[in-house]
Amino acid sequence: MIFCPAAISCIFSPQIDKDPLRSGSMGVGFTIDKGVFAKPSSELRFNGEKISFPTVEYVLKKNEMEGVELFTELPLGCGFGLSGASALATAFLSDKPAIELYDLAHVAEVVNLTGLGTVATQAFGGLVIRKTASCPSKIVVERYAWVYELDFLSLGSISTREVLRERKDIAEIGRRWLKEFMRDVSLKNLFRCSKGFAEETGLIEPVRDIVEAVESAGGMASMAMLGKTVFAYRGFDALKEFGEPFKAKIDCCGVRKIESRSNSVQNW
Repeated sequence: MIFCPAAISCIFSPQIDKDPLRSGSMGVGFTIDKGVFAKPSSELRFNGEKISFPTVEYVLKKNEMEGVELFTELPLGCGFGLSGASALATAFLSDKPAIELYDLAHVAEVVNLTGLGTVATQAFGGLVIRKTASCPSKIVVERYAWVYELDFLSLGSISTREVLRERKDIAEIGRRWLKEFMRDVSLKNLFRCSKGFAEETGLIEPVRDIVEAVESAGGMASMAMLGKTVFAYRGFDALKEFGEPFKAKIDCCGVRKIESRSNSVQNW
């Protein structure tokens, strides 16, 4: 069985090239200890259901695999990088060299416009600063093994495809806020710069009230890109006023094979 951690994108600056291997995004993101589990199957199933999942189907076709069974506790399309995680976990069911599988999952995301920098973050694990925009085999990153536990609340999805197609201004905004974060790589500055990016792009509007409620209670909060999802530090009680939050730790191991199932997939 393969496990790939979910990834939270905090700041991103997209770059789309005719060559998917030269497409990607500069930015900042981190992986958490919740994500996607994958095991071989004769068909494609996601949490027990047959669904259309072009990003995963691309990987299956390229690896000449019949199918895959995927399981996650997290909602799809809500800013947890599950398209990338599903593609990467599926790819790693193959016995090809790891670097080829990283790039395969990355290309699957790019051609389907479900993500640009997620797979690179999941390939390295931890807090990852993507200093260039390209596939995992060519990208330049800085990686930090942070050990924080954070709070999360998700209230819905945002179309990554629509944002990437329509918001050409985001690239410059993302580059500026990435540069600002790199002046001080700290948890406090991550929240400051992530929130600044979300505000300047206007993407924060669906969750602005939630972010402000966490801050009023003394915590720090920002928005996961791209989804109506808030991540916070010391914000669990404030998040409870808006829904059912959960906690997760930053995961520093990246995608990997696991021998035993966690409690969350005992009956899967």
